[in-house]
Amino acid sequence: MIYQSLNFLAEQVNAYLPTLDGNDGMPEKFVVLKNVAQLTEQEIMALDNVFITLVNISEESTMKNIPNYVQEGGNTIYRNAPVYLNLYVLFSCCVTQSYEKSLKFLSQIVTFFQGKNSFTHQNSPSPTGSRELKDFKFTLDLFSPTFEQANYLWSTLGGKQFPYVLYRMRLVEIFRDHRTESRGVIREIELNNSTS
Repeated sequence: MIYQSLNFLAEQVNAYLPTLDGNDGMPEKFVVLKNVAQLTEQEIMALDNVFITLVNISEESTMKNIPNYVQEGGNTIYRNAPVYLNLYVLFSCCVTQSYEKSLKFLSQIVTFFQGKNSFTHQNSPSPTGSRELKDFKFTLDLFSPTFEQANYLWSTLGGKQFPYVLYRMRLVEIFRDHRTESRGVIREIELNNSTS
């Protein structure tokens, strides 16, 4: 689900950027999933992409109180509750030949998510991503790390800082349909008041 969610996000941004003035002739997959920490020096010299990198995951604790059972027919079906994740997604604009273009793409990405920060099946048609995602709803919030946090982030990623923006992608659902237990429903209670 994590890969499918990020791949879907890349598709959405790839569909948006070529519609803007000045982005003619852009490669079909200009925005790609790539760990910027694994870029080699040779790759950095020839970069002309926007990279999406997952930098952190946290559990959405407010969703932990969902019941872990449903009633189907005359039985109670127990399953582990879904896990809801927040994905911290880094968009790195890596156009090494033109810093100005990197800033332009960065601005266009921020503009895209300002105009559309919630994604569902209904509002986000996708040729491949939504086939793999069944029923989904993602919300993206701009996440602004402090200077110290940004320093730690880019030190962890290898020290080469690119123009970037960081988003928190909320409520990615992870669920495996696995019954842990099944029981009949208690319909009546019988009290036995026998005395000896």
